[in-house]
Amino acid sequence: MRAFLVVAHKFRGEVNLNDLPGSGRIDVVARCINASIFLSHTIRRDVLFFVYFPRIGMRIKIDASKVKYLNPDERSTAALIRNALLNYSEDKEIRTSPGFYIRSANLEDVLEELVSVGALYYLREDGKDIRSVELERNSSFILSDSVNMSNDEENMLLEKGAALISVGPKSLLSSHVIAIVHNELDRRGL
Repeated sequence: MRAFLVVAHKFRGEVNLNDLPGSGRIDVVARCINASIFLSHTIRRDVLFFVYFPRIGMRIKIDASKVKYLNPDERSTAALIRNALLNYSEDKEIRTSPGFYIRSANLEDVLEELVSVGALYYLREDGKDIRSVELERNSSFILSDSVNMSNDEENMLLEKGAALISVGPKSLLSSHVIAIVHNELDRRGL
Protein backbone atom coordinates (compact mmCIF):
# COMPACT_ATOMS: atom_id res chain seq x y z
CA MET A 1 0.00 0.00 0.00
CA ARG A 2 1.20 3.49 -0.84
CA ALA A 3 -0.24 6.60 0.73
CA PHE A 4 0.30 10.25 -0.06
CA LEU A 5 -0.60 13.24 2.07
CA VAL A 6 -0.65 16.76 0.68
CA VAL A 7 -1.10 19.57 3.19
CA ALA A 8 -3.09 22.23 1.34
CA HIS A 9 -2.21 25.42 3.21
CA LYS A 10 -3.82 27.87 0.79
CA PHE A 11 -7.29 26.33 0.57
CA ARG A 12 -9.92 28.40 2.39
CA GLY A 13 -12.99 26.20 2.01
CA GLU A 14 -14.78 26.94 -1.26
CA VAL A 15 -14.22 25.48 -4.70
CA ASN A 16 -15.03 27.64 -7.72
CA LEU A 17 -14.88 25.31 -10.71
CA ASN A 18 -14.33 28.31 -12.98
CA ASP A 19 -11.29 29.51 -11.00
CA LEU A 20 -9.40 26.57 -9.49
CA PRO A 21 -6.18 28.51 -8.75
CA GLY A 22 -8.27 31.26 -7.11
CA SER A 23 -9.95 28.62 -4.95
CA GLY A 24 -6.93 28.38 -2.67
CA ARG A 25 -4.91 26.47 -5.29
CA ILE A 26 -7.30 23.52 -5.44
CA ASP A 27 -5.80 22.96 -8.90
CA VAL A 28 -2.58 21.86 -7.16
CA VAL A 29 -4.55 19.38 -5.04
CA ALA A 30 -6.38 18.04 -8.12
CA ARG A 31 -3.08 17.51 -9.96
CA CYS A 32 -1.66 15.69 -6.92
CA ILE A 33 -4.69 13.41 -6.76
CA ASN A 34 -4.33 12.60 -10.44
CA ALA A 35 -0.57 11.97 -10.12
CA SER A 36 -1.22 9.67 -7.16
CA ILE A 37 -3.97 7.58 -8.63
CA PHE A 38 -3.76 7.46 -12.42
CA LEU A 39 -1.68 5.34 -14.74
CA SER A 40 -2.11 5.41 -18.50
CA HIS A 41 -5.55 3.87 -19.16
CA THR A 42 -6.06 2.63 -15.60
CA ILE A 43 -5.98 3.44 -11.88
CA ARG A 44 -3.43 2.43 -9.25
CA ARG A 45 -5.67 0.45 -6.90
CA ASP A 46 -3.04 0.19 -4.11
CA VAL A 47 -3.02 3.92 -3.26
CA LEU A 48 -4.57 6.01 -0.52
CA PHE A 49 -4.48 9.75 -1.08
CA PHE A 50 -5.06 12.22 1.75
CA VAL A 51 -5.40 15.96 1.56
CA TYR A 52 -5.46 17.95 4.78
CA PHE A 53 -6.85 21.48 4.82
CA PRO A 54 -5.40 23.21 7.92
CA ARG A 55 -7.43 26.42 7.52
CA ILE A 56 -10.73 24.56 7.80
CA GLY A 57 -9.68 21.52 9.87
CA MET A 58 -10.75 18.83 7.41
CA ARG A 59 -9.22 15.95 5.54
CA ILE A 60 -10.34 14.08 2.48
CA LYS A 61 -9.22 10.50 1.96
CA ILE A 62 -9.40 8.81 -1.42
CA ASP A 63 -9.20 5.03 -1.49
CA ALA A 64 -8.20 4.22 -5.07
CA SER A 65 -9.39 0.62 -4.70
CA LYS A 66 -12.96 1.90 -4.40
CA VAL A 67 -12.92 5.05 -6.49
CA LYS A 68 -15.42 5.63 -9.31
CA TYR A 69 -16.32 8.69 -11.36
CA LEU A 70 -12.78 10.08 -11.19
CA ASN A 71 -11.43 11.42 -14.47
CA PRO A 72 -7.89 12.64 -15.11
CA ASP A 73 -8.77 16.31 -15.56
CA GLU A 74 -8.46 18.93 -12.85
CA ARG A 75 -11.98 20.29 -13.12
CA SER A 76 -13.82 16.99 -12.58
CA THR A 77 -11.44 16.09 -9.74
CA ALA A 78 -12.12 19.50 -8.17
CA ALA A 79 -15.86 18.85 -8.57
CA LEU A 80 -15.51 15.66 -6.47
CA ILE A 81 -13.62 17.68 -3.83
CA ARG A 82 -16.36 20.33 -3.88
CA ASN A 83 -19.01 17.60 -3.53
CA ALA A 84 -17.15 16.19 -0.51
CA LEU A 85 -17.02 19.62 1.13
CA LEU A 86 -20.73 20.26 0.48
CA ASN A 87 -21.68 16.92 2.09
CA TYR A 88 -19.39 17.29 5.09
CA SER A 89 -20.73 16.45 8.55
CA GLU A 90 -19.01 17.46 11.81
CA ASP A 91 -20.13 14.29 13.55
CA LYS A 92 -18.49 11.52 11.52
CA GLU A 93 -16.63 10.51 8.42
CA ILE A 94 -18.86 10.70 5.36
CA ARG A 95 -18.47 8.82 2.08
CA THR A 96 -19.34 11.44 -0.52
CA SER A 97 -18.78 9.30 -3.61
CA PRO A 98 -17.21 5.88 -4.15
CA GLY A 99 -13.72 6.03 -2.65
CA PHE A 100 -14.03 9.65 -1.33
CA TYR A 101 -14.29 10.23 2.44
CA ILE A 102 -14.30 13.48 4.41
CA ARG A 103 -14.12 14.24 8.11
CA SER A 104 -13.00 16.84 10.63
CA ALA A 105 -9.35 16.39 11.49
CA ASN A 106 -6.17 18.03 12.60
CA LEU A 107 -2.73 17.14 11.28
CA GLU A 108 -2.06 14.75 14.15
CA ASP A 109 -5.26 12.81 13.34
CA VAL A 110 -4.19 12.43 9.71
CA LEU A 111 -0.67 11.37 10.66
CA GLU A 112 -2.14 8.65 12.90
CA GLU A 113 -4.00 7.31 9.87
CA LEU A 114 -0.75 7.30 7.89
CA VAL A 115 1.18 5.54 10.67
CA SER A 116 -1.29 2.66 10.33
CA VAL A 117 -0.25 2.30 6.65
CA GLY A 118 3.47 1.96 7.36
CA ALA A 119 6.69 3.96 7.27
CA LEU A 120 6.47 7.76 7.04
CA TYR A 121 8.59 9.79 4.63
CA TYR A 122 8.58 13.59 4.58
CA LEU A 123 9.61 15.01 1.22
CA ARG A 124 11.72 18.17 1.29
CA GLU A 125 14.51 19.43 -0.98
CA ASP A 126 17.22 19.07 1.65
CA GLY A 127 16.30 15.51 2.64
CA LYS A 128 18.31 12.37 2.01
CA ASP A 129 18.27 11.35 -1.67
CA ILE A 130 15.43 8.86 -2.25
CA ARG A 131 17.80 6.76 -4.37
CA SER A 132 19.98 6.11 -1.33
CA VAL A 133 17.11 5.26 1.03
CA GLU A 134 15.76 1.76 1.54
CA LEU A 135 12.03 2.31 1.26
CA GLU A 136 9.40 0.14 2.91
CA ARG A 137 6.75 -1.60 0.80
CA ASN A 138 3.95 -0.04 2.86
CA SER A 139 4.80 3.64 3.01
CA SER A 140 3.27 7.07 3.34
CA PHE A 141 4.77 10.11 1.65
CA ILE A 142 4.04 13.57 3.03
CA LEU A 143 4.46 16.82 1.15
CA SER A 144 3.12 20.33 1.13
CA ASP A 145 1.42 22.34 -1.56
CA SER A 146 3.14 25.52 -2.79
CA VAL A 147 3.63 26.67 0.82
CA ASN A 148 6.31 25.13 3.02
CA MET A 149 5.34 23.30 6.19
CA SER A 150 5.40 25.40 9.34
CA ASN A 151 7.94 24.63 12.07
CA ASP A 152 5.15 23.14 14.20
CA GLU A 153 4.01 20.91 11.33
CA GLU A 154 7.56 19.76 10.61
CA ASN A 155 8.19 19.03 14.29
CA MET A 156 5.01 16.94 14.42
CA LEU A 157 6.12 14.93 11.36
CA LEU A 158 9.55 14.29 12.84
CA GLU A 159 8.06 13.34 16.23
CA LYS A 160 5.94 10.72 14.43
CA GLY A 161 9.15 9.26 13.01
CA ALA A 162 8.97 10.58 9.47
CA ALA A 163 12.27 10.20 7.60
CA LEU A 164 13.32 13.30 5.69
CA ILE A 165 13.89 12.42 2.03
CA SER A 166 14.18 14.23 -1.29
CA VAL A 167 13.61 13.43 -4.95
CA GLY A 168 16.27 15.97 -5.94
CA PRO A 169 17.94 19.24 -5.05
CA LYS A 170 15.44 21.53 -6.81
CA SER A 171 11.98 22.54 -5.71
CA LEU A 172 9.48 20.69 -7.91
CA LEU A 173 5.74 20.81 -8.29
CA SER A 174 4.04 18.59 -5.72
CA SER A 175 2.37 16.50 -8.42
CA HIS A 176 5.73 15.90 -10.09
CA VAL A 177 7.24 14.79 -6.80
CA ILE A 178 4.44 12.21 -6.46
CA ALA A 179 5.10 10.91 -9.99
CA ILE A 180 8.82 10.56 -9.21
CA VAL A 181 8.10 8.69 -5.96
CA HIS A 182 5.78 6.30 -7.84
CA ASN A 183 8.47 5.77 -10.48
CA GLU A 184 11.09 5.00 -7.84
CA LEU A 185 8.79 2.52 -6.07
CA ASP A 186 7.76 0.91 -9.38
CA ARG A 187 11.42 0.44 -10.40
CA ARG A 188 12.10 -1.28 -7.08
CA GLY A 189 9.05 -3.51 -7.40
CA LEU A 190 7.52 -2.15 -4.18
